[in-house]
Amino acid sequence: MKKLWIFIFSVLILSYAFSFSPSGSMKVGYSYGLENQTGSSYTELYLSGNNLSGEFTTKDLKLDSGYINLDTDLIDLKAYYNRLFGSTGDWMGIYTFDDDGEQRNGVEVTSFGFRGVIAGDVQYLQYRGGFSDISFSMMAGKHSTVNDLYFDFNWEPNLRYFGEIGVSYEEKVGAENFFYMMGISSVDWRHGAKITGVGSETRLDYCDFVNDNSLKGEILANLWTTLGDFKLWMDYRFKSKTPKYGFEYSANDLWFKVWKEGTKFDSDILNWDDFGMEVGKNFTFIGFNGKVSYRFGKPAHDSTTAMGEVFYAELSRSFGSINFFAKWQYLNTLYTEAYTAYYELKVSQGNSEFKIALGDGDFSSKTTFQKKVTLEFSTWW
Repeated sequence: MKKLWIFIFSVLILSYAFSFSPSGSMKVGYSYGLENQTGSSYTELYLSGNNLSGEFTTKDLKLDSGYINLDTDLIDLKAYYNRLFGSTGDWMGIYTFDDDGEQRNGVEVTSFGFRGVIAGDVQYLQYRGGFSDISFSMMAGKHSTVNDLYFDFNWEPNLRYFGEIGVSYEEKVGAENFFYMMGISSVDWRHGAKITGVGSETRLDYCDFVNDNSLKGEILANLWTTLGDFKLWMDYRFKSKTPKYGFEYSANDLWFKVWKEGTKFDSDILNWDDFGMEVGKNFTFIGFNGKVSYRFGKPAHDSTTAMGEVFYAELSRSFGSINFFAKWQYLNTLYTEAYTAYYELKVSQGNSEFKIALGDGDFSSKTTFQKKVTLEFSTWW
């Protein structure tokens, strides 16, 4: 509670100092678990006006997170408390903190193209610039005990040429500490190719792109082309000699995707390398908007490595100021069977909105029905 009042007091002082006449929004909510019979309240407040803006959230009347942003003609200064922030935005996402779940305290200063960030155990200085039709950025930083340097660019004369080269090391720099990515594509990204290489001694254990694609010590080529409603793509790993390829079709309200890794087509589908297919359709019916899809493959879902199938459906409709939304998911794998649903009703009036929801809308990690009720009131001015 003490931190909350300190934060509010800081906003009021800055508001007075910079003639702060804010617009903004506020959200107040309460979530109650029907099984464990415990509840939790939360608040989100966003204020913006003149050169000053800020946002903070509370949980059970205690300050949970927040930031204050002072933006002038010469400098943009942000101070964060318990927030996800500081992503570099380079092609490979060397420092990406948008979804890693690790909230930090720190500051971010931007001036004349330079950007300095101190976020927990991460510190870096980045510069973004450009001339003619070339844009680029370069960064020198440190993540815990690891030193990182990179340079990336984007050049669009007629086609798009893009790339990045960098090094990640702890004490000494060697050939296996380097990483790179080079590519060429149409400006609209409909056709292109790129190649990515990551040395076996790089220290990019916190880079999602490297980890999600198991790129350490690997060279990966990506090729894609889009012809009308059809898209073909292929990835190839040179050291492990593993291809991954797919076909996608999307037209009107119908889409279809199929992909496979490796070249093994055994009579027993369980012996195949990873694969997947998905078909879906958007539709309207007696005033309702909806979507249905079916997926089959290995892995069947983000939450598992097993083969199986996923049925998904959603439905929505507006009745004047009342909006209804619902979605359902059924997951069936070789080892598990799970069903979940989410229901939401919103009532809007002027600059305010009230929402009541049943369940949890995060189907990627919550595969079973979450017995909880959420009440939420939002207003803006």
